[in-house]
Amino acid sequence: MSGRTLVRVDRATLRELAASNVRFMRRDPAGRRAKLAFYDLSGMELDGLDLSGADLTGARLKGCSARGAKFVGATLFCADLRFARLQDADLSRADLRGANLRGADLSNARMRDVDMREGELARQGNSGKTEGSIGGAVDAATATLKGVDLSGARLSQTIAMQVDLSDAKLVGASLDGVDFRNANFTGTDLRKADLRGSNMAGANLRGALMLGANIADVVLGDADATGAILDADLRAAFARAGNASATLREMAGSIAEALDEHARWIASQGVVGKRLDLSSVDLTGLSFDGKDLSGAVLRNSVASRASFRGAVLVLADFASADLSNADFTSADLRAGTFKRAYLADAKLADANLQPVRLGGNAGQVMAASFERARLWRADLSRAILRKAVASHADFSEAVLRAADLREANLDGAQFAHADLAECLTDGPLPN
Repeated sequence: MSGRTLVRVDRATLRELAASNVRFMRRDPAGRRAKLAFYDLSGMELDGLDLSGADLTGARLKGCSARGAKFVGATLFCADLRFARLQDADLSRADLRGANLRGADLSNARMRDVDMREGELARQGNSGKTEGSIGGAVDAATATLKGVDLSGARLSQTIAMQVDLSDAKLVGASLDGVDFRNANFTGTDLRKADLRGSNMAGANLRGALMLGANIADVVLGDADATGAILDADLRAAFARAGNASATLREMAGSIAEALDEHARWIASQGVVGKRLDLSSVDLTGLSFDGKDLSGAVLRNSVASRASFRGAVLVLADFASADLSNADFTSADLRAGTFKRAYLADAKLADANLQPVRLGGNAGQVMAASFERARLWRADLSRAILRKAVASHADFSEAVLRAADLREANLDGAQFAHADLAECLTDGPLPN
């Protein structure tokens, strides 16, 4: 560490310091800010403690358990958090400059506006003289940051090789110059993130939402952006970099011919014809109104503003597809798959999303899936989502008036500012 002798405390003392810190944060005269700079808390149990605003400069928290703990606005400058267990912790606005997060588990942590830029702390020898420094670039290599909210965070020059950021939120984050080699960004929200000069060679960007992101001078290498939600400028940038993962597939023949083959496939129960596969195809603005696309595969397709009004889409697969502003009004979407699909401003009013049973009365029941789909401002008025799987789906600002959500799996789903008037549910919705 810094050359200083670290202070070790027992669990009871730590809890007393945390309780006093809570009173301090509430402006209680009996409270006192927790001053834990250069304390040795390695391996200790801090689960649920509130250390918001505490000073943990240079502290050692290696291997500690701090699940659900609060470090809001805390100073963790050059702290050692290697292999710490910080699942569901709140580190919003914390100062993590120069910290070591290698191997730490921050799954579902709240880290909005956190500062993870470079930072150095003078190292003192036994004589009291400065002998170099510790810290530098934040090391988050191999850390687990699944589902973490890093919106507005500053991570410039951070080392984040092989970090798992799947389904994380990095909206507007400053990520310039970060080493993201082989990182996992599956389903990550990177809207308007500043990635200038970052190294993303080997990164997994499947299903990532990157609208408005700045990728100037980014090393894309063999990054995989299959199914990523990109604007035209980003697709062009991938093309210029020679990375084909964001290139949409050209149809071998016409879509009309493919639809005819699909109709034959349905009529013959798969004996003749060919199942419709429009995976990774650009379908922007096209109309499929009233068509029978049952069982069709449209994974990773770009179908923004496409129309499927009244279409039959039983068991159709739209996983990781861009369906923004698409129109599914009155469509038969029973057992459809929309996992990680982007459905912002889509129209699904009166859509049928009930399950289907395959193979007769004893067959398998297949439910519609909206797992981790983004349905911001979507219109689901009167839609039937009974028994649908919508875990971790985001219905923020969606219209669900008179929609049927009974028996649906809504674990972790979000309904911020959604219109839920007359919505049928089994009980209170998650939020």
